[in-house]
Amino acid sequence: MKTFQHFLTTFLIAFSATLFAQTTTVTITTDTVPIQSKKRNERITSDLSLYVGLNNFGGSLPTGYDFRPIGSRFVALSWQKRIPLSVNGPTKLRLVTGPEVAWNNFMFEPSRNILVDQNSQLHIEQADADLRKSKLVTAQFNLPVMVNVAFRSGLTLSLGAYAGIRLDSYTKVKPEGGSAVRTHGTYNLNPIRWGLTTELGFRGSSKLFIRYEPNTPFRAGQGPDASVWAVGLKL
Repeated sequence: MKTFQHFLTTFLIAFSATLFAQTTTVTITTDTVPIQSKKRNERITSDLSLYVGLNNFGGSLPTGYDFRPIGSRFVALSWQKRIPLSVNGPTKLRLVTGPEVAWNNFMFEPSRNILVDQNSQLHIEQADADLRKSKLVTAQFNLPVMVNVAFRSGLTLSLGAYAGIRLDSYTKVKPEGGSAVRTHGTYNLNPIRWGLTTELGFRGSSKLFIRYEPNTPFRAGQGPDASVWAVGLKL
């Protein structure tokens, strides 16, 4: 499984780099019509997108892994290329891909819970005083690949998957009336993660997105066996 994940990530990153290095104009021509022929040009376009939403773990979690629904946030900054596949007719088909940096923030619910890594095992400990904030943050470089369908009504639907590598992870603990302390570490997180993604909305407006990672982000036996989900808006 790890070999497949490494292969998938390497392939997707190489594929995206190749696409972004090109400045080709794609020309799509309709069937010849008597007396008159029609020709349509469709260029590869790019845009910068911001994803903002909520995230959390799913599945059966050990005691202490309770997170604040609103405090646990997902943010991603993405640069995407839209590559035309079929643009004749009322329904348009495009390939959407491009690099992104994504942050998962998991905010602990109880006011004294702290995540600690001891001897390659994760533990939930209780702080000596009430905490204003206690969370686990992961930063990841992702490469999504989606197929986008745009209908005549303006409704668009994208379906695809993504894979990525961990850039950083840390815990942030802020006691009441004190200064925040960040502790960087791997926290037994897998270096490579992958998931499924879908986006729904109207052309030229914000879109609803849903992401789901069926596999646990932690190494086997060294952390909770949990999935990860995120939902929010693409701006």
